[in-house]
Amino acid sequence: MSDPAPVQLLDPFERVTFTAMDLLLKHGLPVTEVWLRTIGASWMTLGSKNMMIPLGLERLEGLKFEDGILLVSNHRSFFDLYMLTLLLHRHTVLRQPVLCPVRADFFYQRWPGVLVNLIIGGGRMFPPFFREASKADFNKWALQRVVDELHKGKVLVGYHPEGTRNKNADPYEPLPAQPGVGKLVMDTWPIVVPAFIQGLSNNIVADVAGNFRGTKQVVAVFGEPIDLTPFRAYGNRLSSHKRIADALLKTIYQLGQEERAWRARQP
Repeated sequence: MSDPAPVQLLDPFERVTFTAMDLLLKHGLPVTEVWLRTIGASWMTLGSKNMMIPLGLERLEGLKFEDGILLVSNHRSFFDLYMLTLLLHRHTVLRQPVLCPVRADFFYQRWPGVLVNLIIGGGRMFPPFFREASKADFNKWALQRVVDELHKGKVLVGYHPEGTRNKNADPYEPLPAQPGVGKLVMDTWPIVVPAFIQGLSNNIVADVAGNFRGTKQVVAVFGEPIDLTPFRAYGNRLSSHKRIADALLKTIYQLGQEERAWRARQP
């Protein structure tokens, strides 16, 4: 990226946390990869393997480590993308370095979120996006940073088209799709893998306890890579970005119906 991050738009604490994660990604990738693939993956697998039920992994055969992958999913908990990428690392060849853009509220504006990002995520919950209108230019930079990473290839970017956690009482009722993911698609034309995950909470201690007790079920459904051909004729403008975002979200929640049907078949 030719332009530096406009960190002058950030508050002092945000500036420190962003700069630390940025440096970690630029210069500490080999170290964090070792951490995530060994210690991180081991303890998260131990704490989740009894409750995680992956479906549809056979649909991803043919994808390669060299690919630039955009993983899009619904968003019910802070750990949805982490568990989805853990499943891909465990069961497929998609073991590329992971990057998960996040809302800054928790992971860059509060110490607990910073520690979760470092210890659990290896700093890969990056780059942050801010809610404040005064930081809109930083968000534009952040989106371009993701574009740059996808252009390099050998990366798996996790993204939530809804843009925020879906707190609806009905987990199968989506929030409106946000156009940012559509712009990301049109700027990079990556391989887009859709997924739907249901069953995680934001209480990681309770979820791990449920895993060991056998009282927790988390179902993740992976879909076929989405055919982007129909979208290539669109002009690269906001209305096109929204149409693409809507289409991706529709596919994600169709996978949600598969997840619901699977649960209905269980005794």
